[in-house]
Amino acid sequence: MPPSNPARSEPGEPTTPAATPIPIRERQRRQTRDVIFEVAMAEIAEHGLAGVRIEHIARKSGVTRPTVYAHFPTREDFLREMQERADARALAYLRERLDGEAEGGDGLFHTLVDGLFDMAASTNENLRRESFAMMLREPRSERWLGHELFSYIVECVAKSQARGELPEGRDPEDLTRITLSALFAFISIEGTSPEARRRDAHQLLDWLLGQPA
Repeated sequence: MPPSNPARSEPGEPTTPAATPIPIRERQRRQTRDVIFEVAMAEIAEHGLAGVRIEHIARKSGVTRPTVYAHFPTREDFLREMQERADARALAYLRERLDGEAEGGDGLFHTLVDGLFDMAASTNENLRRESFAMMLREPRSERWLGHELFSYIVECVAKSQARGELPEGRDPEDLTRITLSALFAFISIEGTSPEARRRDAHQLLDWLLGQPA
């Protein structure tokens, strides 16, 4: 009798396609990129972006300078990668807390405020300030279209409007863009304590999302 196959479906049962395995070379490429990225983050945290030396990153990563440049052509690309990973964490944070939950309306943005402030607090000061500085140099508005985190929030806003939890008559994309821009200012401009800015951000949301259009 042949051995049973746990992946095999009984007649009439739906089949689940097996995940396509990642080729070895691609896995190695990603691992190399991750190593370089982590070393670069440590270097920027210690020396700031201007003090980063590619030869130091290459040596500590166990690769050559051309390999570093192949993954990150400029020093700013380290920060862009950092922002992309932060966006992915923020998206996962929102989905974990909101998907399948009854919470809607402005609760989406209030949840996001707490997540973003917590992430900023857990990030090295140099990394945080270098990242914010680059975001000011490279405004994100033109890159929001199709951005996964932005698209997810827009979708949640539209659903909340349909349920009557958020004011109607406001374009979901415009509402999301304006709200995120305001939140970025509260997080990045460090004139007062983080907790004071967090409270102000929550208060602004109450004003912004609670008023009729």
